[in-house]
Parts: sequence; C-alpha cells; structure tokens
Amino acid sequence: MEKAKFIGACKKNPHDRHAWEHTELCYEYRGHQYIVTRDNNGYMGESLPAQHRREQARIDELIAHENDPIPEWKYEGSAQEAFDQWYKELEG
Repeated sequence: MEKAKFIGACKKNPHDRHAWEHTELCYEYRGHQYIVTRDNNGYMGESLPAQHRREQARIDELIAHENDPIPEWKYEGSAQEAFDQWYKELEG
C-alpha cells in the first residue's frame, strides 16, 4: 500500500473561543490532498488511523473511476411533462 506524504499542519485559531481546539494535518496520497483532524478538546472523535483509511479509500475510489464515461443525461420534453413524470414516480 502506498504511504501518504505529510505536507504540514495548521492549528485552529486559539483566540477563537467558540472554535474547538484541533490541529488539521494535511497529507498527499496518490496525487490528491486530504486533511485529517486531531482533536485536542478531551472528546473522543474518529481516530487518526480511521480518518486516514476513510480518506485514502475515497481517493482510491475516485482514481478507480476517473476514466469512467460520464453518463449523458438528456431530456427533450417540456417542463410540465417532466414534473408529471416525477409526480408519477413519487406516487409509485
């Protein structure tokens, strides 16, 4: 498995009394950047390893599907016909 490269950290503004104190850690993985957050407020949030796994899985999925064809969504009827069709689907 490819390792993420640490880019840097930026700490939340300590003078903002309404903000939770946390540190954002920036990483690059397979050419994409992501951020994980380390909370310093005494509460248990999502662990750093879990955040890394989630973000890296999201990037892997993004890369796996980046060459997929974009579906062509085209509707050539009137707006009223579209609403009628939508209401019909809602009613089941």
